[in-house]
Order: sequence, then C-alpha cells, then structure tokens
Amino acid sequence: MLYVFVDESGDLGFTKKSTSYYIIASVETRSTVIPSRIIKKVRRTLGKQKKNIPEFKFTKSDDTVRRRLLERAVKEDLLFSAVVLKKKMVYDYLRDKKDKLHNYLAGFIAESLSNDYDDEKEFEIIVDKFIMREEKRREFDWYLESRLLRNYRDSAEPKVKIVHGDSRQYSGLQVADFVAGAIFQYYERGKREFYEIVEPKLRLELKKWF
Repeated sequence: MLYVFVDESGDLGFTKKSTSYYIIASVETRSTVIPSRIIKKVRRTLGKQKKNIPEFKFTKSDDTVRRRLLERAVKEDLLFSAVVLKKKMVYDYLRDKKDKLHNYLAGFIAESLSNDYDDEKEFEIIVDKFIMREEKRREFDWYLESRLLRNYRDSAEPKVKIVHGDSRQYSGLQVADFVAGAIFQYYERGKREFYEIVEPKLRLELKKWF
C-alpha cells in the first residue's frame, strides 16, 4: 500500500492580491507511522505553549519549526512530489474554472504515481478538505483515479482509494503542507532555505507554465 498525502499552497485567484504561483505537493510513504513520528518528534522540541497546538501549519509556524519539521521529514523513508503553476501564463478561459484547473494539476501527480510505482497494488490518496461540495469531490475523485489508471491498460489495475481528510487527523497532510509551503516560498518569494531542504527528496517537480 502506498499512501499519498496531497496539499497545496498559494491560491487560484487572478486578482492583484492573488499569489503569482500555485503549488500542489504530495508526500509518499508506505507507512502512516512515519508522518506521525515526524510530528511527535517536532512537538517534543517545543515549549509548553506550543506543544498543545492542534496541528502544524507552515504559514503559522516560525522558521525554527519549519526547519525542524522539514529536516526531520527528509531523514525518513518519504518522497515528495510537486506541481508548480505560474498563474500569469494560465489561459483566460481557464481562469474562472478553478475546480477543473485544480483537478488538472493534481492529475499530474496521480499519473506520475503509475510511472514510478508501477508495481504497487494499492494506493490510498489523502487530500486536504479543499473541495467542500460533494458533487465536486466526486468529479475530483473520478478524474484523479482515471489519471492514475491511465497507464494500466494492458496490466492488472491497482486498487485506488481517495480520502478527503482533516489535517488534524492525518499527520501526513501536515507534512505535505510544509513541503508545499517550502516550495511555494521559493517560487513566490525567492526564499531558497526551505526548498533546499526538501529538494533532494523531490521525486517529481513539474513546472506548468502552459
């Protein structure tokens, strides 16, 4: 079983206040114990006031916590993937189709799984509750699964389960949030410090400039 935790950083708006980039990142592991261990070990290093925070978020953490969590993550048996969207290059007709654009980008990660984990028999993809409407979730699930299974026409298809989860319950989503945040800071603000930590474990870094 391969567990794939997916989160994003940035936004899909196209106003002057919107971000210039949008990142979808994943953390891939065969053990859910590993992300939980990362969070627990980082939590132990914090003072009493921070030990009880319900979840770790890249945007709400200081640089010390960001560094500790990412450095711990790259020491574990994990791989990362990322799709980077340069938003000013997005075609005009796609700018008001945020759901489709998000699905399209996430699909690249799903499709890459079948290339690099082609012997895997079962995938569980856990995404943060980005999509609220049930109808849109079903569309996302169908599209993601179809992209993952695209390369299995002549062989037995693996089982695919897609979960829309709460990052407070899934430590892997918290780690994915930090990976996405590290990559976002590099592209959006030119800050390399955290990107350089995760870069050696990036299985995929796909840049979509359209």
